Amino acid sequence: MSLLNKIKLYFSGIIEEVNLDWKKVALEINQKLIELQIKLQQANQRIADLEEIVAIYEEKEKTKC
Repeated sequence: MSLLNKIKLYFSGIIEEVNLDWKKVALEINQKLIELQIKLQQANQRIADLEEIVAIYEEKEKTKC
């Protein structure tokens, strides 16, 4: 892509900036991956906690009968 096309696309709002530095791109992608892994871990922990609560309620229901 020529410099003129990049400038035209930048000012037309189609693209903001293309980062060609692979190290910066790799760091950004790695940071996003880490954030997603943290969210996944939190979601898995919440599921495990809820399953434990459900198991407790099921056990209480069994003992009532």
